[in-house]
Amino acid sequence: LGLLGTAGPGHFGFRVLAYRHHRDRGYPFAPGSEDGGLGYSWWLMKFGHRRYRDNALGMFGGNAGVMGWITLIGIVGTAVAIVMKR
Repeated sequence: LGLLGTAGPGHFGFRVLAYRHHRDRGYPFAPGSEDGGLGYSWWLMKFGHRRYRDNALGMFGGNAGVMGWITLIGIVGTAVAIVMKR
């Protein structure tokens, strides 16, 4: 839960910054990611932002992507630990 408590909010915060920067620069969105929701999170976690070669988007998107993976691993690990305890 510690990972989720720090990486989760970090992912969502950097996702908002990345989305706003992405939109402000006028870059096209991948299909299904236009609303800045879960599709955009997944796009960032796949490091799709690299193709734009934008330093600010790279920083926001890279941080969001890494923190997203840490959050996902934390959630899966917690779920496995709960199931194994039973």
